[in-house]
Amino acid sequence: MKTIKRIGAVGGAISLALCWPLAVGQIGQNVITDGVNHIDNDKVKAEVVSYDRGYLTSTVQTRYSIVDPAIKLQMEAEGIPTEVVMNSEVHHGLLSLTAVSTFPDYPDFPMVINSTTRLNGNTEYTAQTETWHYANNGENPFTLSVTPMVFKGTATTLGELTYSASIPSIDMDFPTGEKVQMSNLAGEGQGIQQNGFWIGQQKMTMEQLNTQDTAGDSPFSAKQASYEFTSTLDESKQRFSSQHIIKIGELVNESGKVNDVQIDFTLGDVDSQSFAKLSDIYQENPDMSQQAISEALPYVDTLFAKGFKVSMNKMALKVGEGEFDSNWSFAIPEGTKNVLQDPSVILSALTGNLDTFVSTQLAADYPFVQQGVDELVMMEMATQNEKGYQLKADVKDGNLVFANGQQVPLVALLVPLMMQQGY
Repeated sequence: MKTIKRIGAVGGAISLALCWPLAVGQIGQNVITDGVNHIDNDKVKAEVVSYDRGYLTSTVQTRYSIVDPAIKLQMEAEGIPTEVVMNSEVHHGLLSLTAVSTFPDYPDFPMVINSTTRLNGNTEYTAQTETWHYANNGENPFTLSVTPMVFKGTATTLGELTYSASIPSIDMDFPTGEKVQMSNLAGEGQGIQQNGFWIGQQKMTMEQLNTQDTAGDSPFSAKQASYEFTSTLDESKQRFSSQHIIKIGELVNESGKVNDVQIDFTLGDVDSQSFAKLSDIYQENPDMSQQAISEALPYVDTLFAKGFKVSMNKMALKVGEGEFDSNWSFAIPEGTKNVLQDPSVILSALTGNLDTFVSTQLAADYPFVQQGVDELVMMEMATQNEKGYQLKADVKDGNLVFANGQQVPLVALLVPLMMQQGY
């Protein structure tokens, strides 16, 4: 009897083993279908075209289409495809699915995506390309040459994403003789798409950027550039915040050369619903027609009524031996209403501070800077020492209040700017 039970147990195990690839295939189909449906949104339509499930392998075809009118129109104008079909050969493993994906409509695009999807739906992927050449025949034709690149990352069923990318070089050539060359690009990030916002961190770096105009000269170049983006969303308070950090080791244009450029900007505690609506309106109407402006104004009013903060945590650069460093922070308190009917309420409600430093050498190298800081010192709005010039002030009750107690109405500073704009 024991022998018969053992044989039965072994037989059951064998039956389970034989049936398991079918179970994995069924589970895998559900996982892949759910994953594609999760990608589908108001900007990109994702769909499973076909799913031919077999015993050990399955063949899947998916389609991804741009449906956002503004983005689609822009891509079509540039001759960039707005629809991509992807073929995947899926293999059923013991606890996961492995897939090799290609793009049948673009055989000249040498990208292959290898992915592993766990039965819980979480996926790891690696996308690699060989050297790629692309000719764009849109309104602004150009050719693009990209050296072999690698993308890696993960995606969970909750929509959480991580990625890293490495591209040795990108060259763009235009019929006019103009060129753009970028070398050693890299990127990494992690986050999740939530309520229309990307929540998380991203960082992109580039070792060098060179340009060439029709005369063969280089009007613009940059070295050791990076961009960091961090965003958070407080769902309970419906507040969105983002920080943007730009660093450039060397920047050269026709006006000269600057070094150690740093820009660190924060937009804080913005009403997420109003901000999302304004972002959508701008993306759909980049030229902002009168109708689009009329549509946006109520959300602008709500944005100010809910209050927010903006701050330049650091803006600095070096020109030769001279230095410039500045930071400022302004806040619109919650309850600032009716700004469309009376914009002056913004100035009376605004609070904040600013701190700016100009080195002695920078002022000496540029006469217009020297004249400006000398006038500020004479008016006792700035102080001077052996290192340079310092301007500090607070914003309060519609005035710019300097360290010595002197006050200047903000409206007095805005009127000259408005006159220069022709208002």
